[in-house]
Amino acid sequence: MARKTQLYLPIGILICVACLLGQTELITKNKAEQERKIQERIEIMKQDPEGLYFAKTETPLAEQKIIAQDLVKKIENLSNTEGFDSPDYDKILEHVREILLKAPDAEAVQIAHWNIHTLFLMLEDNQEAGKALESYVYKYPDDEYRVYEAYDKLCVFATDVDDWGQALYYADKILENNPERYPLIFTKARALIRLGDKAAGKALLERIIEEAEGTVQYNLALMELDELTAEKDSKEPPIGSEEEEKTEGGEEIENQDPQDLLLVGKYRKTLNGLNFANVAIQVYIMDYMKPPAKLADLVPTFIEEAQLMDAWGYKFHYKVDTQNNTFWLASGGSDGQFQGFDQKGAYVELNGKDIILYDYEFVFQPEFR
Repeated sequence: MARKTQLYLPIGILICVACLLGQTELITKNKAEQERKIQERIEIMKQDPEGLYFAKTETPLAEQKIIAQDLVKKIENLSNTEGFDSPDYDKILEHVREILLKAPDAEAVQIAHWNIHTLFLMLEDNQEAGKALESYVYKYPDDEYRVYEAYDKLCVFATDVDDWGQALYYADKILENNPERYPLIFTKARALIRLGDKAAGKALLERIIEEAEGTVQYNLALMELDELTAEKDSKEPPIGSEEEEKTEGGEEIENQDPQDLLLVGKYRKTLNGLNFANVAIQVYIMDYMKPPAKLADLVPTFIEEAQLMDAWGYKFHYKVDTQNNTFWLASGGSDGQFQGFDQKGAYVELNGKDIILYDYEFVFQPEFR
């Protein structure tokens, strides 16, 4: 164990230095670009005469305080429901909007500004929730705890819509103060890979695998790394001449068909995608003590909708046994024609074959040779 530690430390330092040198230009450019975009969005919000977050009024401050107090009482009354009744969130949102518009200088406006993003999330309006959070960070930068919570949520929003530049920006904002947040390190790795710096992203995935064994991010990093490797393998030309290559014994063999390499790459990618979805289902089960009734229940909290498709663009197939709390997850393969969940075994001939996972394990899958 001591020997492993002695080897790991200098290698880890070298990897970190290499990553910093490799990422500097991309991250610096992205940071400048994202801050420019944020400032543009803030200016648009400021200039909107009907905007919530930079509203102005000629109402005296004393009167604004009275208005805010009255609205806060109404919100408290609406929130105090009994039994299984849910609060009237639409009405609460209406009152919070009134505070922001009619009492923008009252003390209550800051908490109203913060809480409104939660109301928008409950009403599934992520775009407006993002505006609320960005404007909050701009107006109240000293509210450190909420600012970092805002960064976290904005990073999730960006990932949900594949805005990897913004996801990288907000992940880095959090990692500046908390460099061991492995979910954010994983997000940063994915962002770097998708923005073109695959070497730096790969190094971060390897860091997670080295340091965070047993975590969800460890499993996700393994799958992302496998997908990255499969993508590289599918693009590499066969070794040797254009027409043939040599085996170890010197015997000549025909090169593998590039179409076969592409098919292998897509089957590997689909296996990784099913693994991603499998991990999301496991996390859902830990939270709710049962599998989701449908895959859509995982979105967006546990996984992105785009990750519930195979490499050919077909949606995954899903079936759940509610009595035994088990589930099946599958891809219809390259032809998209799913043949049912009762298939079992391994196969070498790929074309058109399905892939099936049952209760965390693959029961029908390709065998690559």
